[in-house]
Amino acid sequence: MARSWTRLHEHLGRPMGPLTHGMVTDAVASKLGETDDLDWKKQLPTFVPKPGIWNEFTKDVTAMANTRGGLLVYGVTDEIEPVGVNLAEVNKQQLTQTLRNGVQPYLSGVDIISLPAPGGGGPDFLIVDVTPSELAPHFQYGWEQKDKDRATFNAPYRVGSETFYMSEHQVARAYQERFSRQARAETALAELVQQAASVVLGESVPACAWLVVAGRPSRPVPRLVPAPSRAEAKAALLEGIKTAARLRLHSDPYGVRGALSDRLSNAMHVGLRRWVDSNILVPELRGSQAGAMVELHHDGGVVVCVDLSHPLSSQIGAAMVDTWTLPTALGEAVAVIDAHRRHRLLDSTVDITAAIVADSNNGPDFRFLAYGYGSGQPRAIERARQPLRVIPATTELPPIADDDVLQATGKELVDGLLHQFGINTH
Repeated sequence: MARSWTRLHEHLGRPMGPLTHGMVTDAVASKLGETDDLDWKKQLPTFVPKPGIWNEFTKDVTAMANTRGGLLVYGVTDEIEPVGVNLAEVNKQQLTQTLRNGVQPYLSGVDIISLPAPGGGGPDFLIVDVTPSELAPHFQYGWEQKDKDRATFNAPYRVGSETFYMSEHQVARAYQERFSRQARAETALAELVQQAASVVLGESVPACAWLVVAGRPSRPVPRLVPAPSRAEAKAALLEGIKTAARLRLHSDPYGVRGALSDRLSNAMHVGLRRWVDSNILVPELRGSQAGAMVELHHDGGVVVCVDLSHPLSSQIGAAMVDTWTLPTALGEAVAVIDAHRRHRLLDSTVDITAAIVADSNNGPDFRFLAYGYGSGQPRAIERARQPLRVIPATTELPPIADDDVLQATGKELVDGLLHQFGINTH
């Protein structure tokens, strides 16, 4: 996702928004010097025919990702004179593939922007916009021929207008910072699950079993970015539900349809930096169907909650978990998470946790019982395990997710939960 606030915005006093050709020419006219997040480049990147050889492009991009992000602006000399580039020679696929092959771990958050001169009457520019990476340190690697072919790698970073390479202690510190970021992200994801669980369980009878799915992007949308409108949030939700219906894997002989499409109120309500659709939170919207709740957070996070319990749960003193609705609900959750991420223009990975929860006041011997459908009627699954607690299943949705990836992500979560009941999903 191209950033809406950069060194050029700051220098020119511009409001948040996309980069423009005029912003580059204005910055050049005012002789804005290079910094750790701005690098003027006279010529387009060059590449040797054989892949894997060191090149300046991967070094420059990796250095900015390892520091605080920034802009590589092609078509401006070191003396800050606009000379332009031939945009017809730009091969964005080659640039992207070079980063994929030459940088580890995978470096997302790089946007390649062509800025032709308005009316064709001036120099054209190419901008490579690099976001700061949550997975830093990234290593540029390749091979060079010296006596024998030698593979080598290092982690570049920027100080002012110069690029240096991390020493051993700097790499160690960068890893410590990455692990701290990951720990904070895991804590934030767990808090999403806990907060949502407390809401839905508070609106349910004690023996209810709820599926709670939370997705949080590794690089959430900054708070300064405008929130989505009600219509935009609803469009993302409906798109995710439609995608899930198209990708549904199993047959549906017993009439188990989409959990969200059947249960939600179709009315987005404002929440704390989020939009909420639910059939349980507003008394007049409650119906006879089981409960569901979806939260689309302004930062790109998503929470999906679906009641999986059977009405008999309260009578038998255990949470009866509908294992037929579970895969459908998880498929919908993954599709909605991906749709909301794309609507928020995020290209980062999304960490996902799926949990089956019940009221902790049910007592230490309270168990989860699996049931399915036989002869059109719900019934307990024979010889299934009856866990006291269901451990949350976790996975990661990659930056670019096609149909196969969405299906695989949903199935991984299904397996992680149902295997704890001793149910083979294959």
